[in-house]
Amino acid sequence: MYLWRGKALVLGVETDSIPHAHHAIQLSLALEGEFRLARGDGSLQATQAAMLWPGQQHKIAANGALIAHLFIDPGQRALHAWQHLNAPDALAPGLRSALLDAWRTPRPLAQCETLLADWQASWLAGFDRAAVFDARVAEALSLLEADPAQDIAQLAARIGLSPSRFSHLFSQHTGLPYRRYVLWMRLLDAVARLADGANLTTAAHAAGFADLAHMSRVFHATFGVVPSTLSRVAISAESAQ
Repeated sequence: MYLWRGKALVLGVETDSIPHAHHAIQLSLALEGEFRLARGDGSLQATQAAMLWPGQQHKIAANGALIAHLFIDPGQRALHAWQHLNAPDALAPGLRSALLDAWRTPRPLAQCETLLADWQASWLAGFDRAAVFDARVAEALSLLEADPAQDIAQLAARIGLSPSRFSHLFSQHTGLPYRRYVLWMRLLDAVARLADGANLTTAAHAAGFADLAHMSRVFHATFGVVPSTLSRVAISAESAQ
């Protein structure tokens, strides 16, 4: 697993997941074999590539396939102009082989970041220039990143809105209720702490979860697998460099 601010690349033999949804855009590509994917209440369908959007419930049956997943936090970008897109029929030349090489031989973060930029550009051309949504929500996200412990009333007051109006606006533009967004941020924080060498219990407490059991429940519902899965994965993070 490779971690950057707002992005993560996961390479490996996939385990099956339960139905789940998260806040990231997910690009998935079978490097060897194929996997089966179900969206929402649909049935499992065999595929070699998929694009999933924030909040879209899905389930993966890996069939032992070697899969690359690119997770992109949409941050302050408005997604309505992009959500009609699906994984392209034709892949960028060399993308699959380059990802396979990165799985076989771990790469420096800088090299993988270039690879990710090529992948994103081929599937989401122009995404980095996507419009930013409501300025008040954008300000709230910046304030929340600086101080994740503040509650919704504090944050609403800082941007001049009532808690109820802010709650509605926040959910409308991010696609998540405020509390779920905070849990999403805590999960990302916990994974970054694991990359820095913390164990699961320490990472859970440091990221603001009540205990490891709390983090495990949230992680399972968000990613469809248990957090102990990460103990079998080498994690390289930008913050650890």
